[in-house]
Order: sequence, then C-alpha cells, then structure tokens
Amino acid sequence: MLTERVAVDAYTVNGIPPSRVLRPTSAQDVSDAIAAANADGSAMVLFGGATRSEIGDAPSRYDAALDLRGVRGIVEHSPADLVCTVRAGTTLAELAAELVAKGQRWPIDAAEPERATIGGTIASAAAAPSRLRHQHPRDWIIGCEAVLGDGTRARAGGRVVKNVTGYDLTRLYSGSFGTLAALVELSLKLIAIDEATRLLVLRDDDVPRLARLGGELRAALPLDSIVIATGAAGGGTALYVRIAGSAAAVERLAREVSARAAFVEADARELQRLVDVTTRSDDVARVSVAPGTEGDAMSGDAVAYVGAGSTFIVGERSDDELRTTRERVEAAGGALILERIAPARRRALGTWGALRAPAAVQRALKQRFDPKSVLAPGRTPA
Repeated sequence: MLTERVAVDAYTVNGIPPSRVLRPTSAQDVSDAIAAANADGSAMVLFGGATRSEIGDAPSRYDAALDLRGVRGIVEHSPADLVCTVRAGTTLAELAAELVAKGQRWPIDAAEPERATIGGTIASAAAAPSRLRHQHPRDWIIGCEAVLGDGTRARAGGRVVKNVTGYDLTRLYSGSFGTLAALVELSLKLIAIDEATRLLVLRDDDVPRLARLGGELRAALPLDSIVIATGAAGGGTALYVRIAGSAAAVERLAREVSARAAFVEADARELQRLVDVTTRSDDVARVSVAPGTEGDAMSGDAVAYVGAGSTFIVGERSDDELRTTRERVEAAGGALILERIAPARRRALGTWGALRAPAAVQRALKQRFDPKSVLAPGRTPA
C-alpha cells in the first residue's frame, strides 16, 4: 500500500484537505489501514471515483483519504448463473467492458461511469434514470465483503443468488456513504444485454405538459427510463424516453410512444450527458419525492428521473429558494439534499434537512459498526 503526503487537493472534502493519502491495492491493505486508524485515533474518508464525494457535511476529523480505486478487478464471473464478483474500486465502465463479451451487464447506470466505482455507486445509493425499470442498486447485490471501523473484514450474503444466510447487511451499507464500513468486494446479479435500445426525445418548453406526458407514459408502458430536462447541459427543455428489450418489443413501444406526441430519435449519449450534469455542476440539490411527482419539484435548470423519485436542481439558487423548496418538499414527505454547494452555504443550510430515520437509530448503527468514528466522522447526521 502506498502512502502519499502530497497531492491532497484532489481529496479535499467540503473545503477540508487530508494530511495524507493512502492507496490500498487489496482488501487486506484496506483492513490494515483502518485498523491502524482505529488504534491511533485518526479518521479517514473513503474515496472511489469522487463523483459524489462532496455529498455530506464536512468531516469533523479528517487525517487520511483512503483511495479505493486500486482495489479493482473482476474476481469471478459465472455467466451461466448471471452472477459476477468484483472488487469495489472497479468502475462501472470497466465492469461493462468485461461483461459485454458474454452478452451480460449489471443493470445499474450512474453519472460518469468511466469514473464512478461499483463500491461508490452502492455506498452513495446513486440515483439513475434506469431505476424506473431496475429499481435501486442494492436490489442487484447478493453479497459483499466490507471492512468495519475497527479493521474487521466481514462478509454478508454470498456469491450465489439463493444464498439467504444472516442479515442483509448489503442493504444497510447502501446509502451509508462510507460511514459504517468500507466496501471491498461485491457479488452482483446480472442480466442479459438488451437486444435493442432506442432513445426518443420530445422538445417542448411546456414543462407541465412534459410532466403530464411522462406520467402517462410511465403508467401505460414498460419503459426503461423517462427523463425531463430543463435547460441543463444546454439541451433546452425536453422529455427523453429510453426503450430497451427485444427488437420487436422496442419497435412496438417506440410506435406507441410516438403516437402520443412528436418524438424524434436521439443519440444515446445525449441522455448520458444530462445524467453527468448532476455530478459535474458546482451547485446541485437533489430532491427526493414520491415516484411520479418528480416534475413538481423542477425549477430553473433541472433534471428529473420520472418514476425514480429524484429531481436534480442544477445551478446556484438563493438560500431563501432552497429553504422554501425544502420546506415544501418535506411537508409532502420528501427531502432536499444539498449534494454540491459552497462549504459556507452548506454549513448555513445543512446538507440533509429533516432526519428521515431516528437519530438514535443512526447513532446506534455508527456505534456498532464504527465505535471510534474512524470512518468519515460528522459526514452524516449519525
């Protein structure tokens, strides 16, 4: 494992840099690094592709960055079982390139797949348009190995789909943002690559109309993704519909979609560029709402994943506007999370808003998995 005391700027979190950077290349390296931090009372923040590293409050202590990108590669692929075990630092693009030869894929997409790691995508519960069809990343994990806050290596689940041993800790780790454990190895469920995929777009400045149409399409047809974009990435206001499946089904669904409005064909890369906006912009607030109401949360430049419960407000907004939007969303049972914003404004507004899980439960989990607060202390409300 390499230890670096320079080039720490890339590992600054909410304005706070570490004093050193650790680059493990194996699960045992990760375990040794965390065990050492547990012993000497230091704290560390986990890093993958850093596409979502700004999410969270500033760490209350930050001695070392633990860069997990060296813990990468395919451990085992069983095409007949539609299962693959992969190290956590592997990027989504690397995994896709390995699986394509067997006509398979992990059905989770995310922003910047050439940078986003498997472990980071799961740990941050990254939102994506394809949740409309494939649901949450945690639904496509059957087991994992993680390193707890004292350096203990712990396995959960297994490497076969039928394994049901023990508690489903993989679901607990998903969305914990590296505050409970460091994921080092994941066993994933796979699917066959779709025979055909098409992206259709309807450009129209009438956002309420696009939202209504998106909702109607979601209710009527088995689509892969529905996205509404307003001004983001310079593409103007539009409704995107991605269709995937057998060639015959895709052709039929494309006809049904086009019968409802003047959709035209679009390049698949256009949708990926919109998704990438959510991690590349300086100011991003993610609004979590009930599926089907994503359009109601749009204002200014925004990207909404219809049916997936996420709307990203992109670009700087005033403090008053963010507070007002948060109050309105929380009153309806949702949340507004400040994913990317200047550190001073984050401190003033708060990252998370009202807690959605009891604080006592979050504290108890932190105490159980990371009793000395080695892993990203202060990043989440626990």
